[in-house]
Amino acid sequence: MARYLVFAVIVTPLFLLSAQAKFSKVSKIELTPVFHRPFKQPVFVTVYPAAIPNCGEPYAVVEKPGRIRIESFSHACNKVLLDHTAAVKNASLEEGLLGLAFDAQFSKTGVFYIYYSVNKPRRTVLSRMRVIDPTAPKLVHEERLMTFRQPFSNHKGGMLEFGPDGFLYVGLGDGGSGGDPHGNAQNLRSHLGKILRIDVATKKGYRIPKGNPYAASKGDAWNERREIFAYGLRNPWRFSFAPDGRLLVADVGQNMYEELSFVGRGDNMGWNIMEGFHCFKPAKGCAQEGLRLPFFEYDHGTGQSILGGYYYTGSEIPSLRGRYIFADSVSGRIFAINPTAATPRAEELAQAPGLYSSFGKLRGGELAIAELMSGRIFKLKPSRQVSEKVQGGP
Repeated sequence: MARYLVFAVIVTPLFLLSAQAKFSKVSKIELTPVFHRPFKQPVFVTVYPAAIPNCGEPYAVVEKPGRIRIESFSHACNKVLLDHTAAVKNASLEEGLLGLAFDAQFSKTGVFYIYYSVNKPRRTVLSRMRVIDPTAPKLVHEERLMTFRQPFSNHKGGMLEFGPDGFLYVGLGDGGSGGDPHGNAQNLRSHLGKILRIDVATKKGYRIPKGNPYAASKGDAWNERREIFAYGLRNPWRFSFAPDGRLLVADVGQNMYEELSFVGRGDNMGWNIMEGFHCFKPAKGCAQEGLRLPFFEYDHGTGQSILGGYYYTGSEIPSLRGRYIFADSVSGRIFAINPTAATPRAEELAQAPGLYSSFGKLRGGELAIAELMSGRIFKLKPSRQVSEKVQGGP
């Protein structure tokens, strides 16, 4: 999602595979289409946490142009939670309606949160939305919580996720162009290039969690932003929380490397000093003291835009249980990795053509992946190819 406009600038031959990732010719998973219809540029899918009459086990699907649709696997529901197309700017492949998170008490409160881009001037917005009746969503009220000026059309971030601590985490990219020309990621007076953490358990506005590293700051344009949880990120398009509560972020790279990192309170993740394990600015001899380096990277022979996912907790693919699933949006490669291994190594599960925008958690711990151009959403299923090989022998 983060390199749709610029990924063709640098093309590394595919035979230059990273030594950290081994690939198999046998697909270990299959992608099975779900839902009865394609969507318009889907960028996120999640469980809809309320019952809707005649819409069994509903899911919410975020469409980048500005709609959130509610559909079921069993039949077409044709429900719309939100139509924000009049407000959302969708001029580039990295702008639009990008993030969604439901309040833990959504079925009672009707509250959910969205992150989207607007123009005149170019900016992104974090809003609290409230629907009067979650079982029959119609009229929605918006309260804008934060607005971020954006210098360029790319690197918007967009992930929203409630952490185990109950706080809302927000991912923002460095503001775009290439190489972070404004130095936003290392600038604590800017929200850009950061993971933010806020307490939204309020009737209006939000609070700063006391544990935020700069909670005591004045928080104005001349001081550290109080919402910052971690900094030094290029474009944390998708992230999630590990079973042990740690934040696991996939940060999209610049010229050569894509990375996975555990991100903690106050961490400096290194961009634009580092790209993965490597110096970026300057290209050699960069000062690495105090930086938090990733636990895994791959180079652009493997793929060119990392897509963060989730730990697999389902039952349909037992071999993947407890492993973290991620992908590369451009190459179409889907991987599994054990992030806590002494030397984490990625296993390729499949390579499927497409421009993948996001993973989604389904009921029962299963996973889905959305494809931007076709509008289809696919469920990860065990591969018959692997099953036949096991049953038939070598």
